[in-house]
Amino acid sequence: MGEWGFNEDSPLGRIDFERMLKDKQARAREKMKQYGLSAVICLTEANVEYTTNIPAIFPGAAAIGGNRYAIFPLEGTPVGFEECQTAFVLKHHLPNIRMEYSITGWGGPNAASAKEAQIYLADSFADQIYSLLKEMKVENEKIGIDTSIPIILDALNKKGLDVSPEGGQALFESRSVKTPMELECMRDLASIVDGCFATLVRNLRPGITEREIFAKCIGYAIENGLTTSGGFIVSGAHTWPKDNTAQATGRRIRPGDLVYADFFNFGFFGYRSCYYRTFSVGPASKEVKETYARVYNWLDEAEKSVKAGATTADVVGNWPDETSLWGDKPPYIRSHNDTLSTFWMNMGHGLGLSLYEPPFFWRPTALKWPQKLEANTAIALETLDCTPDAKSGVRIEDMILVTESGHEVISKWPREEITEVPLY
Repeated sequence: MGEWGFNEDSPLGRIDFERMLKDKQARAREKMKQYGLSAVICLTEANVEYTTNIPAIFPGAAAIGGNRYAIFPLEGTPVGFEECQTAFVLKHHLPNIRMEYSITGWGGPNAASAKEAQIYLADSFADQIYSLLKEMKVENEKIGIDTSIPIILDALNKKGLDVSPEGGQALFESRSVKTPMELECMRDLASIVDGCFATLVRNLRPGITEREIFAKCIGYAIENGLTTSGGFIVSGAHTWPKDNTAQATGRRIRPGDLVYADFFNFGFFGYRSCYYRTFSVGPASKEVKETYARVYNWLDEAEKSVKAGATTADVVGNWPDETSLWGDKPPYIRSHNDTLSTFWMNMGHGLGLSLYEPPFFWRPTALKWPQKLEANTAIALETLDCTPDAKSGVRIEDMILVTESGHEVISKWPREEITEVPLY
């Protein structure tokens, strides 16, 4: 869909959600059998969507918790739970699952209640879950759960259920390899983020602030159907070392600045982006071009190793040591423990219904404990460094699909040379 450009609603180009759900459920059940699970209680947004196709809500709302969960059985129809208004709507739109009203056994409404009310609600939640598992005739069998919430585990244990945290591992493993329709979602997501970069370039001029640019890019993303719960616009001195406490500031862009954007955790039907590019406001200096070429070559060489059967060690093996890069300049990585703080510098990770999924590409762990790459997984790889004077930073990141014979880069904004934007 992302390549052919058919309308979403066209019989030729739309995402086949029924097929996607069937394929995801088959993968999940295969993993459940390996762990001996008769059902999984899903409390996290990503696993609820994976097993039911209940559309993702933006992570800020999902983080409230307690309003959405699901029971996914090894056999039979999944049951989704939502607060009454949303559940009422979803009953009319999701024919392949059963919708019920949720009870806030944990999360914001529960935590804000009196202590006695918290226990009452958690016990009511456990009664509801037990009743449905009994209806499915699996109440005496091993039941998985995808996250450990003490008040919920206690309430379920009091019902006599054999609840195992392996439910989360089973679903995490099943989600790592994508179905054909999930791959289409990733491609289309990347094509919309391409447009975010085009929006940035059209508006990136001296005098505009980081926040103004960010607002225009976020506006484009929302207009094109994405949820936005991440992203950075970083300029000038903010590009090195990067301050991750602010998505954008009131700093005004100056001629000669480097600016980079990270459009991460943008969601398309729940699937997450992570995609960096660096820009020069006006012609780039010789030092900037040399730094950019170095960072690009690290990424390019790493991507040549990406294919099914390769390992994370194969991908990051030729990247320079962190202490040799930044031992004598900010952020001053000089000891072994300092190196363990560089997990957002020259790294990579899996992508899917959550921002970080296996595998993880990072020298301090991948060289000792490599993970094998599988076909039909989605990953992001990012390389970075600063100019010799350590006053500006360059970052590049690609979104990539791993294939049997190699890989497919789905982030299409040009990366071989730094994009220079005009001053006026």
